[in-house]
Amino acid sequence: MAFLPNDAEKALLDCGRCCCICHKFCSFKIELHHIIQRSEGGEDSYENCIPLCLDCHAEVKAYDPKHPKGRKYTESELMEHRNRWYEKVKNVGVLLVHPECIELDRNSFLKLKEILPVTGGSIAFIRNHIYNCPWLKEAHDDLNNYMLYCQNPDFEFIDIDLEIYRCKLTECIEKFIDALLAVSFTTDRWTGEQLEIAVYPEIKYSKPDIYHKAVNDIHQTANKVCSAYDNLIRLGRRKLAVE
Repeated sequence: MAFLPNDAEKALLDCGRCCCICHKFCSFKIELHHIIQRSEGGEDSYENCIPLCLDCHAEVKAYDPKHPKGRKYTESELMEHRNRWYEKVKNVGVLLVHPECIELDRNSFLKLKEILPVTGGSIAFIRNHIYNCPWLKEAHDDLNNYMLYCQNPDFEFIDIDLEIYRCKLTECIEKFIDALLAVSFTTDRWTGEQLEIAVYPEIKYSKPDIYHKAVNDIHQTANKVCSAYDNLIRLGRRKLAVE
């Protein structure tokens, strides 16, 4: 059996079709997960449901207690993730007018711009770099620093629209970094004190089709990072009056 249509619809409305763990907007790419599995006596009820994106749903289900790696999501933790997100979606209108909430979001926005500056950092680099040319290892340090800072539980926006845009940016950066790691290697060349990196340097001429596809994949994910970043910066300036 599955969740009843009324319960499923209520859960989707209460979460705003966003994942209750990572908070990104999912549209139709969303799953309704049983917090307590049916095989363990869990019911097909609203109270036992947590909406998750496809990635988080896969991670929640993938944990193997016979070969434990990392830390499993507990039932109580999933419930708390869901309840906190439902509450944020429900109270978004009330929270937005509270001066302390606006100030917290303003501080988070300024911190984001400090880690990922509009000019002179990794965002500006990937916006302008052509990835069939080598780059310095340090060129994407800002993106790695951002992903590390995202592990801070305080780094989230109270405003639901800003939080959705922040999660979208995080997702795009993660995919861009994965695209780089999958196809880039050191060139055994040093420029100043930094090691130089390039896409498949050994197949640039021997296998041009594979090389050009790799470069194209990086450019596509880079463009998505820049687009997500620009959307967040514009929204933050409008809502928080931050230059």
